[in-house]
Amino acid sequence: MIYTVTCNPSLDYVLEGQPVLLGKVNRSQTARMVFGGKGINQSVIFTRLGVPNRALGFAGGYAGRQLRKLLEKEGIREELTEIQGETRINIKLRAGEETEINAPGPLISPQELRQLSRRLETLEEGDVLSFGGSLPPGIEPDFVREILDRLRGRGVFTVADADGELLRRSLEGRPTLVKPNRDEAARLLEMVESHPDFARAAARGIQAMGARNVLLSLGADGAALLTESGEFYQLAAPQGVCKGATGAGDSLAAGFLTGLAWGRSWSGALALAVAAGSAAAFAGRLAEKEEILSLAAQIKRREGAGK
Repeated sequence: MIYTVTCNPSLDYVLEGQPVLLGKVNRSQTARMVFGGKGINQSVIFTRLGVPNRALGFAGGYAGRQLRKLLEKEGIREELTEIQGETRINIKLRAGEETEINAPGPLISPQELRQLSRRLETLEEGDVLSFGGSLPPGIEPDFVREILDRLRGRGVFTVADADGELLRRSLEGRPTLVKPNRDEAARLLEMVESHPDFARAAARGIQAMGARNVLLSLGADGAALLTESGEFYQLAAPQGVCKGATGAGDSLAAGFLTGLAWGRSWSGALALAVAAGSAAAFAGRLAEKEEILSLAAQIKRREGAGK
């Protein structure tokens, strides 16, 4: 079973329109409320691709109830821990260029955190545990590392998709896989993105910090993968127009784990990952199964022609 963990999920209010003029009244052309959070987005892709999963994390207040309703409508099987605080609402502006305004999130009490921790400690051999996103107030940056330490040796495939200090601390727990993007990797390693052979050098640097396998999102350039055995793969993204990057990285991670769940090789899982991430970018939302598989077939034909 795949378990996703989103400690700081959200409702995302997506507004689309003309470029914003600060200090003026701005009107959007469209507005919609969607679920948000890295692990939540992964669960959506897993579900659309028919991969059994459970969404764990926290939810509370009016926004939390709305989040649960949206997940139920999507067919997501969630086990979110109920909290006293209010699930955050983030603003996504698509006005000329994409801008995000993310709230810090609710305070998580020690009792609420223990409830989630106890659930995570029940995972067994063969399970997949994927942490995604930031931590809300009340949870220390060592939380993910501590869970990884407790699960070590149980045969659980662990994934961390985080940024900054949380990513650094998570690497100390030796996750099976991490999925930083280009910008996150550059900041973590204090590298410039113009570094020669950036993807390979960054993946090696992150692996040296504790990750067993590194899946590096490269945006419009596709993705790269460095395995524990030293195999390195890099795959370009298919051609298309990007309508919005929100959720593309989460889709890439879910596509990769889906590929492994389907029994594909590392390189085959990478191809499905790039298809899922690209499909989200081209659609401007989390893609449907048909959109992902269509791009996956396109990538397969392209790679086959290049051999």
